[in-house]
Amino acid sequence: MNAPLARILENPLVKGALVGLAGGAALDALSTAIYENEDLSTRIAEDATRKNRHAYEVAISQAAGLFGKRLSRRQERTLGWKFHQGFGLLGGIGYAALRRRNKWVGVGMGLAFGAVFFLVIDELLVPLMGWTPGPGKFSWKVHARGAVAHVAYGVAAEATARLLDRAVANTAGRPVATA
Repeated sequence: MNAPLARILENPLVKGALVGLAGGAALDALSTAIYENEDLSTRIAEDATRKNRHAYEVAISQAAGLFGKRLSRRQERTLGWKFHQGFGLLGGIGYAALRRRNKWVGVGMGLAFGAVFFLVIDELLVPLMGWTPGPGKFSWKVHARGAVAHVAYGVAAEATARLLDRAVANTAGRPVATA
């Protein structure tokens, strides 16, 4: 890697964004794969519970409502997905910032972070914001899928952060710190 690229990757926002993109891609790929392979009755029950709207679609609709706007279903889907991706990106920036300040964040290759992220965001914040009916309304399978997907986010985030650390350190001729 050349030195100018290394300097760019050392930028906390750039590094965090890359970490978030990798984490989000892992979460989405795993969650989608598990969902698509669940039995039909489980999927139908989940979809009915959330009224065929993802939490991020409800979130974006609520945000639009604050400005007196009403979104079409298509806009809700499109903007909701962008909100979801942006949330994952911001999560990566937060992860990278926490990781710089606290050694525990990378412990277990990001497993603990992913688990805490799931509990705080999916199980607590999302229902409190009114974006889903709440944890008690969903099957244990939905919770398991969410937990596994968020743990995948944490692992991908940590793997990406370590990869970037190693690339930058190698370019600068510095020893690579191990987590």
